[in-house]
Amino acid sequence: MFVLPSWYPSRVVPLAGLFVREQVAALAALRPQWHIVVGLWGHHDGALSLRSAGASARALAWRVRQPGTAGRTGREVAWRSVGGWHEVTTPRLSWTLAWRGGGVQGLLSASRRNLQQAVQRFGPMQLLHAHVGFPAGWIASQLAAEVGVPYVLTEHMSPFPVAELATATGLPNAALRMAFERAAATVAVSTTLADRIRACSLPCSDVVPNAVDDSRFVSTAPPLGGPFVFFALGNLTPQKGVDVLLQALALWRPAAGTVELHIGGSGPQQAALQKLAQTLGVAGCVRWLGALRPADTPAHFARCHAFVLASRHETFGVVLAEALMCGRPVLATRCGGPVDIVHAGNGLLVPAQDPAALAQGLAALHRTASGFDRHALRADAIARFSRHAVALQLVALYQRVLGL
Repeated sequence: MFVLPSWYPSRVVPLAGLFVREQVAALAALRPQWHIVVGLWGHHDGALSLRSAGASARALAWRVRQPGTAGRTGREVAWRSVGGWHEVTTPRLSWTLAWRGGGVQGLLSASRRNLQQAVQRFGPMQLLHAHVGFPAGWIASQLAAEVGVPYVLTEHMSPFPVAELATATGLPNAALRMAFERAAATVAVSTTLADRIRACSLPCSDVVPNAVDDSRFVSTAPPLGGPFVFFALGNLTPQKGVDVLLQALALWRPAAGTVELHIGGSGPQQAALQKLAQTLGVAGCVRWLGALRPADTPAHFARCHAFVLASRHETFGVVLAEALMCGRPVLATRCGGPVDIVHAGNGLLVPAQDPAALAQGLAALHRTASGFDRHALRADAIARFSRHAVALQLVALYQRVLGL
């Protein structure tokens, strides 16, 4: 099987598309006899930016270091074997979709070469699996027609479609429509996203959640003594709603020293959010943890009593599944994906962009968190979101597509 991700972890952005790699790892563990090849072009490492000269300079420097660049020797295609699957990279630069499609023709040629290399090494690929309708879904539509095999498309985009892929009326553009309409099966990672795709008159045949590596997250008893700790984790961007969370904390006003909010992540809003915390008078109970490596997050789940996600929109919400696997109840907004994850047995849902409702949720979970059975929280999350559970769904989907 040949996998085409629009987003994938890289040196510059190690968390981008991490859910794609988790899914590949899940399939490799369940079907070790399969040859699974992920085709890459450099992704964020080679992404030029019209807004940041520094980011563009880093991308150009990355490209110059790659084999096959003018003035350098060696093969252009690089192979890496990882945990039962393989990654093949033909380096290409990319840029914003708003300018000439982000260099998609170069990404198509790189992906074509990657697929050719995979076939030479392992034989014909029976199936392509693209993640995100553009560019990977569109690329898959071209390659599948060239080699005569079906492809599956999984959509993760939020909001759907993003502005760069929408017409003047807000509907998907021609390239995105082609990606969906030519796919043998189209998958959303949540029912809310599936409903949105169908509302755009596009097919969506299946809902399969993102996979979480349950071996990384273990259920531990919450800390004893000290303040009650809410943990939030995500990029500090408007989408994540950290401003709403700070407003909610200010509205709730728990007694001094009884509650702390630990916020993991970094991003363009960090300075503004820290200033907002000061303005709202809650800076004293907020700890800014900065960017966290994936290896560090389990320890922070263990140090909290509950997890909170205040996003304005999410296609899934993998951090919620991770928190539940650690035995922590969750509070989330009804912003898309969390509706599939959170229920009365594991936490609370409140309206998005509503500080008052979120404040009430914080107070309610503070009162009730100790009543949740951490072992039951983990068991439920594993049954729905573990690598094994998700891989079983994917294998069944592939078998249906291939008529096996």
